[in-house]
Amino acid sequence: MRRLRVPSDFIIGAATSAYQVEGNNVNADWWHYEGERLPRSGAACDFWNRYRDDIALAASLGLKALRISIAWDRVMPSEGKFDDEAMDRYVDMVKEIRGHGMEPIVTLHHFVNPMWFTSKGGWVKGENVKYFLDFAKYVSDSLGGRVKYWLTINEVNLYVILAYLLGVFPPFVMNMEYMWRALVNLLRANDSAYEVVKREGNQVGLIVHISPAKPASRFSLIDWGLAMGMNYVLNRFIANALAKGKLPDWLGGGEVGRLDYIGLNYYAVAKVKFNPLTMGELVANKQNQRGWVIDPKGLRWAIRLIRRVRKPIMITENGIATDDDEARIKYIRDHLAIAIKEGAIGYLYWSLLDNYEWEIGYSARFGIIECDPATLTRRPRASAYFLGSVASSGELTY
Repeated sequence: MRRLRVPSDFIIGAATSAYQVEGNNVNADWWHYEGERLPRSGAACDFWNRYRDDIALAASLGLKALRISIAWDRVMPSEGKFDDEAMDRYVDMVKEIRGHGMEPIVTLHHFVNPMWFTSKGGWVKGENVKYFLDFAKYVSDSLGGRVKYWLTINEVNLYVILAYLLGVFPPFVMNMEYMWRALVNLLRANDSAYEVVKREGNQVGLIVHISPAKPASRFSLIDWGLAMGMNYVLNRFIANALAKGKLPDWLGGGEVGRLDYIGLNYYAVAKVKFNPLTMGELVANKQNQRGWVIDPKGLRWAIRLIRRVRKPIMITENGIATDDDEARIKYIRDHLAIAIKEGAIGYLYWSLLDNYEWEIGYSARFGIIECDPATLTRRPRASAYFLGSVASSGELTY
C-alpha cells in the first residue's frame, strides 16, 4: 500500500440532487410522468424536512463539502411566480452547510424542469432560455455571497442524449435534431447564467459527463465504429466545443463555454457491442446494481480529455451502486487517487444518501449513508467513515 498526501486545498465531499433526495417535488416534469413512464419518487429521502440532520451527519463524518441543487420546480412553481418560502429553505440549507464547516456547492439545473417549462417546449425552444435565467438570477440574489462554487447545468451533454435522443428522460423525445438544438440552448443558457451568477470571489462552472467508449471486441470493426461514434457524440464533441469556446458552423456557430472551472462526472467506461436488432448495446457488468463496467483508468482518460478546456477540474460525481461496501471503498480509493494525481481541485462522491435513481427508482444504492426507503432511517456505511477520514487526515492509502 502507498500513501498519498491530499493537497491542503483539495475539496473532498459528497453530492446530492434535489429531486433525488427531497421528496414530493410535485411541480416537476418528472413528477408528472411518475406512475406512467417513471417509478414513483414519493418522499424520496425526505431531505426537504431532514436536511439539518443530514448536513450535521455529513459534517460529523469529516466531509469538507456538500453539493446540493436548487429545485427550479419548487422556487418557480409557475411561470413568473417565485416561492420565497421555498427559497428561504435553500438559503437555510446553505447556512447549515457553512455552519458545520463545509463548503456548499450549488447546482442550478440537475435534469429536472418545472412542468410548465416542459409544456412550453422545454430546452428545444431557444426563447425558453429566458425562464432559466430568471430562475438563476432569483437564486443568485437570494443566496448572495454565501456560495463560492456554483454549477449551472449538470451533465449538459448526457442530459440531452437521455431526454431528446434515447427518450428515457422527460420529455421522452427520440429526435437527433432536437438533441442538438437542446444542447445549443443549454450551452447558451450556461453562458448567460454565468453573467447572472458571477460575483467577485465566486467560481461558476458547468458539468460534463464523460464515459470513455470501448469496443466489446477488439476484433470487431463494427464495435470499433460504434465506440468511435459514441465517443464523439457523448465525449469529444462537448470537450472540443468548450476547448475552442465556440460551436461548429453546422450548429449555428457562436461562442460558448463561459466558466471558471469545469465539473466532471465519471462513473464507468462504456463497452459497446453490435446488436443487429438495436444496432448497438452496452455490455453489462452484473457486479454492480447499474450494470456499469468499472475501470478507474477511465477517469484518467476523462480528466485528460477535459484538460484541453484549460480550466480547473472538480470531480463533481463519482460513485458505484452496490450492496458490497468493501467494493465501494475500493472504488473510492482507486478513483480518488487518480483525481489527486491528475491535478483535480476536488472530489465529490455520488452520493451522500441512497436515493431515487431516476428511471429505475430505489433499486440502486449509491450512498455512503444507507437510507432505508421504507423507514427513512439513516446509517453511515464504512465507506462514509473511510471518505471522511481521508478528508480529515489529508492522507490517502491506496
